[in-house]
Amino acid sequence: MPSEAQARITINKLLEAAGRRFLPDASARRENIVCEQRVSKKVFAPNLDLGADFEHVPGGFVDYVLLNTDGRPVAVVEAKKEGIEPLAAKEQARAYALGLGVSHIFLSNGLIHYYWNLRQGNPVRVSRFLPLEELGKAAEWRPDSAQLAAVVVDENYIAVSQDAA
Repeated sequence: MPSEAQARITINKLLEAAGRRFLPDASARRENIVCEQRVSKKVFAPNLDLGADFEHVPGGFVDYVLLNTDGRPVAVVEAKKEGIEPLAAKEQARAYALGLGVSHIFLSNGLIHYYWNLRQGNPVRVSRFLPLEELGKAAEWRPDSAQLAAVVVDENYIAVSQDAA
């Protein structure tokens, strides 16, 4: 079974195809990926024993942190080896994302990829990593739950695809 390092080679190429840079490029644009960034995980455990000197604070290393044009984190990528279902890393990635204050997560084993916006539900399978511009559009989308709940669904309902102009 291929290792996580081998899966990361594939992930690296896919990230570069999405416009991500591991190093500054010839036109002086800086890198927009940080690898193995240490992060304190946000844990949903109010009674967690952190220790007298906070020695038990959970933390870890994010496989990839994707940055915006200002150099701020916008997404995390959690990599697993090919034989592991990427969704197995869902809670680990959520903790990293919350620790960095981002809502976009990618889960990948090099073959199967998921995109997850923490504000909008569960991970969805994707065929590629979203470029920064598309992440911005996903972040702007805020459906009105009252309007969605008011939609009448009858036997002819297929989908609401756009607002009436």
